[in-house]
Formats: sequence, C-alpha cells, structure tokens
Amino acid sequence: MTAVKKIHVSKENQEPIPLESFLKYAIVFYLSIGMLAYDHKGSGKGKELLLHWIFIAQMINLNAVLLTELIYVFLAISNGSNFLEATMNLSFIGFVVVGDLKIWHIWRQRTQLTHVVREMENLHPQTTDQQKPYDVAVHLGGYKRYSIFYFGMHLVLIWTYNLYWAVYYLVCDFWLGIRQFQRMLPYYCWVPWDWSTGYSYYIMYVSQNIAGQACLSGQLAADMLMCALVTLLVMHFTRLAAHIEGHVAGLTTPQRDLKFLQVVVAYHQRLLLLCQEINGIFGVSLLCNFVSSSFIICFVGFQMTIGGKIDNLVMLVLFLFCAMVQVYMIATYAQRLFDASEHIGQAVYNHDWFHADLRYRKMLILIIKRAQQPSRLKATIFLNVSLVTVSDLLQLSYKFFALLRTMYVK
Repeated sequence: MTAVKKIHVSKENQEPIPLESFLKYAIVFYLSIGMLAYDHKGSGKGKELLLHWIFIAQMINLNAVLLTELIYVFLAISNGSNFLEATMNLSFIGFVVVGDLKIWHIWRQRTQLTHVVREMENLHPQTTDQQKPYDVAVHLGGYKRYSIFYFGMHLVLIWTYNLYWAVYYLVCDFWLGIRQFQRMLPYYCWVPWDWSTGYSYYIMYVSQNIAGQACLSGQLAADMLMCALVTLLVMHFTRLAAHIEGHVAGLTTPQRDLKFLQVVVAYHQRLLLLCQEINGIFGVSLLCNFVSSSFIICFVGFQMTIGGKIDNLVMLVLFLFCAMVQVYMIATYAQRLFDASEHIGQAVYNHDWFHADLRYRKMLILIIKRAQQPSRLKATIFLNVSLVTVSDLLQLSYKFFALLRTMYVK
C-alpha cells in the first residue's frame, strides 16, 4: 500500500514537459555544425556570431571534401578504371549531396520554421493537469525511443567508416608490429598532390571525418526536427478527436453547442495550416531523402552482390540498413499523421449529436467533408509520403540495381 502511495505521489509531483523536450535532439545536432534552425529565446549576439563562423567553416570543409570525391568519380569513369571504387563513392556522394541540400534548405526556411515553433509553443499545454489529456509523456517517450535508435545507429555507421583505417593502423603498426600498412582515407578522393606522405595525410583524414559528421548531423537534425513536429501534430489531432467524441450535444442551449463547434473548427484549422507550413519547410528535404535512398540502396546492393572483403561487406550492410531505417521511420510518422488527421471525421460522426440543433448537425457535415482530405506529409508536389511509399521505393531501387548489374556484366 505504501509503495502504491509513493508511486502516486511521484506522478502527481511530476513537472510539466516543455516543448523543447521534443526538439532537443535536433537542436544538439544543429549546434554541432554551428547552425540555429530557428530563433532561440535568450541566445546572445556573441553566441550567434561564433556559431555563424563555425557553420561557415563546416560548410567549406564539407563541400571541399565533396568536390574531391566528385573529381575522383569523374576520373575513374572517364578512364575506365576503379569502377567498383567509383560506384562505392557514388553512394557516399549521394549521402553528402542530400545532407548539403537539407542543411541549405532548412537554413533558408529559418523564418518559417521559427513561426511554426512559436505556434506549437502557443498550442502546447503548459501545466501537468493540462498535459494529461494530451498524453504528452507517452508521445515524447515514443519519439525518444525512435530518435535514440535512429541517431545512435547512424553514429555507429559513420564512425565505423571514419575510424576504420585509424584503428587498423594502430592494431597493425603499434600492436602487432606489422610495418606493411598502406595509408588509406575513409572516402576515395582526388587531390593534386600525394596525400599519403607527410602530414597531409593526417590533415585530410581529420578533414574527411569532420565533413562526414557534419553531413550526418545536418541529415539527422532535419529528420528528427520534422518527426518531432509531426509527433506534436499527431498529439494535437488525437486530443482534438477525443475532445469531440466526449462531447454530448443537446444537453445545453444550441448557442453553447455552436460555441463548442466554433472552437473545434478553429483548433482544427490551426492544425491543418501548421501541417501545410511543415510541408513547405521539409518538402524538399523529404524528396531528397527518398530519391537518395533509392540510389543508395541500389549502389550498396550492387556492391554487396559483387563480393569483396568481409569488413567492407559489414560496413555496406550497415549503410544499407541505415538507409532503409531512415525511409521507414519517416514513412511511419507520415502514416501516423495521416491516420490521426483522418480520425477527426470519424470522431465527429461518433460523438453524440443526435439531439443537437439542426444548424449544429448541418455544420458537422462540413467538418466531416473537410476531414476526408486528411493532412499528410508531402515530398513537394511529386510524392505523398506514407508506408505505401516504402514499397514503391524498393521497386524503383531494384530497377536501378538491375540496370547497374547488367551494365557491369557487359
């Protein structure tokens, strides 16, 4: 009995969950590249100036590494040599290009993103009692589990690539005493000097590591920020549906029922507009995700089928797995948004409206009709994102894979 009371007291004394709890992972990864995705309250000018120069340095380094990789692929294809290395580099290049585009696009959308976050703050329940009907802790817990698995798996992948040759060098040269180690970089590149001699090797190795992490941070931050905002939208749609289903019309005056409906329609409209703004901000990012994932799955699958060293195959499997998880996670959140938004129409139909005023019942038809066009994530105008998109992506990836495999055999 005492244990039950202790648990009950601890739950009651629980502090309210702020909106920043949903956004903190994305904020950390954006800060790691010196970027503020939206205006933060209380951030001083000195801090913003420092982050600005860090961001510029990170972007210069990232694009310099990208340029050396592109030159390597161009020379390999034009000379007809190192075809396998070139196809592997294409996977990396696709990953970097998408990261670059996502960072640049979110940076351009800072004003719109700030407005969306402020709107979410206005809608967010502030006290513990207000947050209970919204199940804020449940939604935050689910989002955290997905996010930790998502960025943890990608960090393992990128640093497995980045540190592989460093660990190999330490084991062979210092531990085992094998002096036949050949200096290698994490990613194939071309520069107009011999990078394998002198201190140039160490500078380029560190540069590629920093560039890889910067690209990954930009990708992870954009995906997790979008999923956090979608989670908040799903939370509000779910709460709105429960609020409608719990209403019993006809118990009070028709004016009070119409007032209830007015509040519901205004709340629903705010959520729909927020979803449109989120699509405007992340539409290009979503399109980049699905196009790049298709090519990455294709090229990585090709590399795996032609064989190779076991360590390379393990890293390729990790890369392929990460690409699949990225697509599946985004599609899962998009499906949740679609289902939660669509449920508004069902909630309107299910609630007790039988004894309501005629005007009230007629207005319900308009709400149901609007809810039949549910909110969804859109990769610009080209693609509506849902779980069905995953199967379409796999079909497209297999077609590219079959074409590449045919070209290699010939």
